[in-house]
Amino acid sequence: MTTLYQKRVREDNLRKVLRFIHRMGSTSRPAIAQELHLSPATVASLVAELEECGLVQEDGLGKSRGGRKPAILRFNAEWAWVVAAKVGVTRVRVGLANLKGELKGKRVEPLASRNPKDVVYQVTRMVSMLLEELPHPRILGMGVCCPGVIDRETGEVLKAVNLGWENVPLKSLLAKHSPWPVFVEDGADAGALGEKWFGSGQDVENLIYVVVGNGIGSGIILHGELYTGQQHVAGEFGHTSIDFSGPSCPCGNRGCLELYASARALVRRVEKALQQGEKTLIRNFLEEGKDLTAELVSEAAYLGDSFALQLLEETGTLLGRAIGNLVNLFDPELVVIGGGLSLAHPVFFESLKRTVEIQSLFLHRRPVAVRRAFFGGDSELVGAAALTVERVFGERVPIL
Repeated sequence: MTTLYQKRVREDNLRKVLRFIHRMGSTSRPAIAQELHLSPATVASLVAELEECGLVQEDGLGKSRGGRKPAILRFNAEWAWVVAAKVGVTRVRVGLANLKGELKGKRVEPLASRNPKDVVYQVTRMVSMLLEELPHPRILGMGVCCPGVIDRETGEVLKAVNLGWENVPLKSLLAKHSPWPVFVEDGADAGALGEKWFGSGQDVENLIYVVVGNGIGSGIILHGELYTGQQHVAGEFGHTSIDFSGPSCPCGNRGCLELYASARALVRRVEKALQQGEKTLIRNFLEEGKDLTAELVSEAAYLGDSFALQLLEETGTLLGRAIGNLVNLFDPELVVIGGGLSLAHPVFFESLKRTVEIQSLFLHRRPVAVRRAFFGGDSELVGAAALTVERVFGERVPIL
């Protein structure tokens, strides 16, 4: 009994040491002992085990605090890779990343079908193709994110309005084709994790990540940890009503933010304006055979089209007002804007940023920082990789 208990304690301590070194990137044995309240002898033994398998490596000497200079320990991010996938409303992205979330390669394809089994087939095929191009001897797991309400424990997509999904067992469907552990997360939550760990939010403890594409979502980091709420539905920002007498939304609500400030809403406004005879370069683009997308609106704005510029500015202002409410509710240090629309003409981001600052300044002594996502359209993909590493390291040490 005592031996079993001691084994469990050692495994738990080994997991804590590994996660600490992983999060820090580099540290020392004394720092680990101090932070985790372990004896120097215990830390030395546990680190030796991690060094033996190659997960941790010594890399020079640190600064002395009165005694011998401590050896610097670095996490070996290339020890294994993880598979990441993002299922969007119009595109599927898959990637391979090391254990620090650095993408080694990715593939992007249009979403072929919204049927869950077809999506699983497409993701599986894309992953196989990517692994053929970039093989690695050790894959730790697979993280998948998509828009919607996700049960993190079961990996079931409870509701994804923009995909038309309800009660889809995405994790179990993917697990049938995956030799690795599979984890499923909401896209915005994954994006928040990616930006907090490796991107624009590394220097803060409280941030809100807002993803703006065909839909709108948010991921919330409080005190360095992802906040998902009691039933994992925190952050369904796009389905907050801003007009109670507005048009009906597929979610069942009326006047949802997504109907006014998303990429899809932007396209609908262009369509209406064109029907009313609006003079804009966008009409010329369509006559040339181009598809009407938010990217096309941005292209027209870069060419000085006044209609496109005004539309992007108005959309940024409207979204900024809504985000300002989030800032006043959660008081974050940082707001990160990701998703396809974040890459639009600068007038969109600048109007959004200016409006957030104005909307929240009456409660704050200084403006909240607003930044574009460090990873652009790949934030959720990086976040899916981060999620996988976090979940695997949280449950077990891969060498055990």
